[in-house]
Amino acid sequence: MKVSVVIAIYKDTEALALILEALNEQTYQKNFEIIIAEDGQNKKVKDFITNLPYQNIIHTTQEDNGWQKNKSLNNAIKVSSGELLIFLDGDCIPYSNLVENYVKNTHKKTILCGRRVDLGQKYATQLRNKEYQLKEIENNYFRHYFKMMKDGVRHYEEGIRLPKILHKLKYRNKRSHILGCNFALNKEDILEINGFNEDYVTPSVGEDTDIEYRLIKSGCIMKPTRNLTNVVHLYHNITYNTTDHEKSMQVFQQTQQSQNYFCKNGLIQ
Repeated sequence: MKVSVVIAIYKDTEALALILEALNEQTYQKNFEIIIAEDGQNKKVKDFITNLPYQNIIHTTQEDNGWQKNKSLNNAIKVSSGELLIFLDGDCIPYSNLVENYVKNTHKKTILCGRRVDLGQKYATQLRNKEYQLKEIENNYFRHYFKMMKDGVRHYEEGIRLPKILHKLKYRNKRSHILGCNFALNKEDILEINGFNEDYVTPSVGEDTDIEYRLIKSGCIMKPTRNLTNVVHLYHNITYNTTDHEKSMQVFQQTQQSQNYFCKNGLIQ
């Protein structure tokens, strides 16, 4: 199976370097394609990617004209060659078995929903400064429990690795929801709904809630891969903008009213 990993980024090359290092150390034995989907055209990002030692990397760009993540993700889908598409945010570093476990669990009409650990500020800084390697945290996760708690980690449980048999017992017959920062699906399933809706020009809703709604409308199911496809999210200040959320919800309500899973302003326009 051909695999494409799509990384949605905006200027943060330091985090991107950590993600690429983690992808270079995956347990998945076959080659996979990496697409860096930049919401902008930053020279620093371009120079960084030009000097990378890795192969199989594609870089898509667009004019930096406000938040247009959905358009950027559609750019990546258009150039992707993978049958399986894995979507990661540019501040989420994957565990070493993420690609392998997504591939092992993929099925048609099944959306694989990963989760993330929200690191505290100190841990995120130490990862950025190379004081810690993610592999060390991944392999000795419980040893970091008290330090992580003291540092303000959120969703610590999402970093625990479960063997497949335990995962199957724990999450059997359970459904999940898409987090736009970490999920995977067959390319044909996202093509069927015309990709991401580019009517969303503000964060939240458009990159997860909307696409989940339309995928379900098209006949897909949501399958949890938490504790199998783990990522750690690097700390940063988050400001909740009520106005932006309301704008996104207005677009989503229009989608619900139309009950049409094929969006008009997507891959095909």
